[in-house]
Amino acid sequence: MTSQSPHPLHKGELDIQKRMKSPTEISRNLPHYIDPSMPWQHKDFYTRLPYLAVATIDADGRPWATLLVTASDIDHGIGIASVSQNELNVHSMTTNMDPFVRALNSRRRIFADEQLLFAGVGVDFSNRRRNKLAGNITDYSMPGKDRLHIVLNSDQHLGNCPKYITVRDLEPYARQADLAFDGFESFGGTLDRHAQKIIARSSTVYLATRHLPESNDFELDKRDMGLNHRGGAPGFVRIEQSGGHSSGLEPVTHLVLPDHSGNRFYQSLGNVQTDPQVGITFPDFSTGDVLYLTGLAENLFGEEAETVMPRVSLITRIRITGAVHIRQSLNLRMSSSEQYSPYNPPIRFLRTELTDIHNVREPQTTDNERIRATLVKTQDLSDSIKRFTFELSKPVNLPLPGGFGIFDFSEYFRSEYKHMNDLNPQAVNDDYIRTWTISSAGTYDVNKKGFANSRRIDITVKHKIDGSVSSFLHDHGPFAAEHSRSDLAVDFIGSGGGFSCFSHVAKNEPPTIPERMLWIAGGVGITPFLAMWDGILSLANAIDTTGAALTTDIVLAFAARDDDINVLRHFLKERQKRSANVRLRIMGFQTSHRNGELDQENTNSILSEYSSPLLEIQQQRIDRATLSAINNLTEREIFLCGPDAFMRHSESCLEAILGTELTIRKESYSF
Repeated sequence: MTSQSPHPLHKGELDIQKRMKSPTEISRNLPHYIDPSMPWQHKDFYTRLPYLAVATIDADGRPWATLLVTASDIDHGIGIASVSQNELNVHSMTTNMDPFVRALNSRRRIFADEQLLFAGVGVDFSNRRRNKLAGNITDYSMPGKDRLHIVLNSDQHLGNCPKYITVRDLEPYARQADLAFDGFESFGGTLDRHAQKIIARSSTVYLATRHLPESNDFELDKRDMGLNHRGGAPGFVRIEQSGGHSSGLEPVTHLVLPDHSGNRFYQSLGNVQTDPQVGITFPDFSTGDVLYLTGLAENLFGEEAETVMPRVSLITRIRITGAVHIRQSLNLRMSSSEQYSPYNPPIRFLRTELTDIHNVREPQTTDNERIRATLVKTQDLSDSIKRFTFELSKPVNLPLPGGFGIFDFSEYFRSEYKHMNDLNPQAVNDDYIRTWTISSAGTYDVNKKGFANSRRIDITVKHKIDGSVSSFLHDHGPFAAEHSRSDLAVDFIGSGGGFSCFSHVAKNEPPTIPERMLWIAGGVGITPFLAMWDGILSLANAIDTTGAALTTDIVLAFAARDDDINVLRHFLKERQKRSANVRLRIMGFQTSHRNGELDQENTNSILSEYSSPLLEIQQQRIDRATLSAINNLTEREIFLCGPDAFMRHSESCLEAILGTELTIRKESYSF
């Protein structure tokens, strides 16, 4: 390591480090982490890679990034060779339609004698190892329409952490590239559904940035590029499209990238602070398609970021100015399933998405006073599930039964930066804000023709051993009795919904519900149905007093493990108060992580209190046969909630019975 750094920090990096409160030693030591000489470990790493992500800038200064395939079962001339201390010869498979190749050609035509900037990042997807390099392209040629030879002379080398990298095995696979969309020169529109699907599926993207001095002095040693891997759960990059024919405004597409806790160097985002030109590339490893984009970026902090993406303090927003979609561009294919990083935080949605899709709304107060939620009651439903009752400082208008509430527990946790935390990876990005289904319903008001504002709300929470907030709640106390009051109070941020059997078909009319329904729940996915059931009883009893009647026939199929089957008591305890026109049949499906004797004890206990035909419990998983035996199945509206694997299994069973065109209303816990 030399004392003379090839990368003195520029003011963009220093500014963002200051804004994000990076430790001063980051600014002091970062230049010395960047080695002007390629370490031998990096040389060995690159020469073994079957793919290398690289970026350069075109004649207009726009960055374009690509993924060069450097392995082939057919052409043994393909590969990466180290020819000197800092020089790599890269022989790769590509296509002349690739924007990276087109950028090289356009730059060379106009600036013939200029060395071309490049940045690269090598990622071994089999073990999450990652290294970066940058410098100049000293030569390149295309010996064939699908071959590229480039000489990379690098003077910046840096190892990177493995966080957010998806593990996958890739192998060479010859494809025939096809240009699906060409907006290389300019793009002033919205992305089509194929491009949107690539972005929605992506857990791996590449972000190319540049830094050019503010002065007109464009000396080569003052110019710089960066290329970095960005990873997360599929869909972590959000699409924001506006304008178009219906609005009369120019169509515009933005991408929004939330900042995930990293090494706090902020090299890429530091470049964005002083130079908005970026490139972002989405490889689809399952299809071989690649979406190449370039555009103008800005970093948004604090309240500005929250306005676009709630609960995120730093985002990068990119206005797309160039787009190229090449089908079958990537000469690789996956030979394994994908293993997402345990560090991936939950998907963060745009404010517009939360409003349009989930109907998220903040509590309305006249004086901007925070709504506080105080824990006043707990109740054990099973060994791992508890119901928590909160009293709000002011009554709020909640969504229709089945909706959710958002609670902020951050005041009870120290937000202490940790680069890595393998014992609890999710803690690295945890904001301690939780979204839980409200498992109670307000009282139906006949005069208002709606549910009255609520001051008390229930949430039903399953204890996750590695869940910081669920553990905190389950351990909080002591509660000497069921009605003991707690000193625990948190901010109630807002509520929303959309997953409900209730709907308003006309203004100033009571909400309606389907005449026949099938509710399928797995584990704690039962929670929205607890609220819907309470709402149905409240609505039915209120309407009965007017001489009218609410009629519905419900089958509830509930899959539970161990003693979670006891949650069904919530539905059974109100059987005496139920309107004669409200019918409920419960099918319990019980499996075990423990011993069968305990399961049978719980089963016998609940069956002794509530016998068939109201309730039946089977020691098995939900399957196609049991669902197909449900009476009037084709006439029922279907609601499904539970873990992802459970929902996929249930949906496949229903499709086998009813066909793939059926409509299932599902709840997602991913926001």
